[in-house]
Amino acid sequence: MEFQNPPKGLIADLVTPLTKGGEIDGKGFAWLLDRVAPFAQGLLLASPHSGEGVNLGCEQRLELLEKAISVIRSRQIPLFIWVSQDTEEKTRETLVALEAGLIKRKYKGQVLWVDSPLYYRSNRGLGRYYHDLSSITRQPFVLLNDPRFIQGLSRPLKRVNIRTSILKELVNVRGILGMIFLGPLERANNYYKASRTNPGFRIYDGDEGQFLSYPSMNGVASAGANLAPEAWQKIINSSLQMSGDRNNYPDRLQQVWQVGQYLKNLKEIYDPAPAAIIKEVLWDMGIIETPTCTFQTGDLGIPKQQIKELLANFRKGESVNI
Repeated sequence: MEFQNPPKGLIADLVTPLTKGGEIDGKGFAWLLDRVAPFAQGLLLASPHSGEGVNLGCEQRLELLEKAISVIRSRQIPLFIWVSQDTEEKTRETLVALEAGLIKRKYKGQVLWVDSPLYYRSNRGLGRYYHDLSSITRQPFVLLNDPRFIQGLSRPLKRVNIRTSILKELVNVRGILGMIFLGPLERANNYYKASRTNPGFRIYDGDEGQFLSYPSMNGVASAGANLAPEAWQKIINSSLQMSGDRNNYPDRLQQVWQVGQYLKNLKEIYDPAPAAIIKEVLWDMGIIETPTCTFQTGDLGIPKQQIKELLANFRKGESVNI
C-alpha cells in the first residue's frame, strides 16, 4: 500500500472540549472544528499537552475521532491523533479501536497515528516494533519527540529523545511518514540529516516559538491556532510560500513581523498551561460549553484577560494581508 505524504503547513493542535462531567463536549468540539479547520492543513487530536491526551482513555479518543470525521468529512482535511498510552498493550488496544472506528465510519480521508514511543518503551528495537505495529493498521504513523514530556514522567528513563541513529532506521520503515519535534535546534538539524534518505519524511516544529524564529520547511503543530487560526495561516503562507503570491510589496516584511510578534505574545501567556488557559478564553468567547480541564490549575483570570485584550487589540489594528 502506498501512503500519501503528510501535508505541509499548519497542524492545529486542538484542545479537547469537555463537559462538567468530563465527557466530550460534542457541540463545542464541532464549533471549534468549524472555526479552525478552514485555516489549517491538518488537525491534531488528543495531543498529550494541549489536547490532554494523557488523561483521555481509548473510548474518549475514539469519540473525538468519530466526531471530527462527522464534521470535516466533506473537507477531508488530514487528521492526526495521538494514540500512545502508558504501556505497549494499551497503545495497541487504542490503535485497534481507532482503526475499527475508521472502518465503521468508512472514512476515506487521510488519518495519521501520532505516537510517542518513549512514553511506554525504550529506543531499543524500535524498528522491529514499528514493523510489527504497522501490520495491525492501514494508516501511517507520525512520531512525537517531546523530551519535556518524557522528563515529566514519574518513572526514570535513560533517554528522553529518539536516538538519531534509531531515527535513521525508522525513516525507512514503511508507514512512518514524519515527526513532530520539540527540542534544541542542534538535535533538529541532526534529525533532518538522519531523514535525508526519505525525501517525503516530514519534520514539524512542535515548538511554536522556535518556528516563529526559525521556520522549518514542513510546518508547525500549533496550540495557538485554537485562538488565532487566521493569523497562523498568514504566517504559514508567508514562511512556506504556500499562497502562491510572492509579491514583495513595500511593507510586507513589517506585516510579517507584526503578526509573528502577536503570536509570540499570545504563546507567552498561554504557554504555562495551554489546555486550561486556551479553554478559558474559548469558553468566554462562547465557542465551547465549559472550560473543564483534566489538568490542575490555579486562578486563570489574569492570563485569560491578557489574551482577550491581545486578541481584541490585534483585531482593531489588523490591516495585514500577507
